[in-house]
Amino acid sequence: MTDQSHLKPESRVLELNGMRLHHLEWGQPGNPPLILLHGIRLHAHCFNDFSRRFADKHHIIALDARGHGDSQWSEEGDYHLHTYYEDLKGIIEARGLKQVVLIGHSLGARTAMLYTHLHPEIVKRLVLIDMGAGLPKMITKKDFSRVTETPPPRDFGSPGEAADYLGNILKLAPKHMIEESAVHGLRKNEQGRFVWKYDPQLGGVPQPRAGVREWDLWEAIKTITCPTLLLHGEYSQVVSAEIAQRMGDEMADCRVRRVDQAGHALFTEQPEVFADQVRQFFNETGLT
Repeated sequence: MTDQSHLKPESRVLELNGMRLHHLEWGQPGNPPLILLHGIRLHAHCFNDFSRRFADKHHIIALDARGHGDSQWSEEGDYHLHTYYEDLKGIIEARGLKQVVLIGHSLGARTAMLYTHLHPEIVKRLVLIDMGAGLPKMITKKDFSRVTETPPPRDFGSPGEAADYLGNILKLAPKHMIEESAVHGLRKNEQGRFVWKYDPQLGGVPQPRAGVREWDLWEAIKTITCPTLLLHGEYSQVVSAEIAQRMGDEMADCRVRRVDQAGHALFTEQPEVFADQVRQFFNETGLT
């Protein structure tokens, strides 16, 4: 691969649903659009390595979900799946995007599944990164920040200290990926300490919203007919072998592939393999 480390995204902000929502834009508008959706407690810059690899042929929109990155926090603590869907819908409409590819990790994958279920005419391809339509039963009994390999709230003296801490969670990830994620995932608080940008309320079980449907994604995915790729990590505690098989069985056109030497954060731990798998999927399904 040609060195693309010089490539930088444009930073964009939209006011939608009463929230200031930030996203990164890579590549040229008019090229096939890819929309990247990160997982819980992460941020749009987590996809920088992938975006540099695909920006020459694609128009990439990497979102900071509400409460994450440089997007606004919800004063009401509204971090419900349907709300994330509404934000995604608003951004796609505001940017005038058609025939998109959705690539989602964890929470972002759940949002992508729901959007694709409700708007099949918009989504051309779907890539799910280590997330099925449900979770293993045993996952509720564990520290979710460890299961999903995301850092719990805390403060640091420097970005380097934060990168070292994050590196101990993501032991398989290349050092430069950890350092870049840490730099973009931190802000300085009033005491001059570095803290994660995400809303500390994130990570708990979302509470139901009055008047908003609770979605059963196992039912939703049965309606998805576009070509889909599910990548799951060898060491993942989020996608079990049973869930991976069920996804392949119950979706109309779902390719299920395991990424070795990776956990839930497989796109950070195995960036070359992740990019190659996505590129192969595009080629297999005739995406230009």
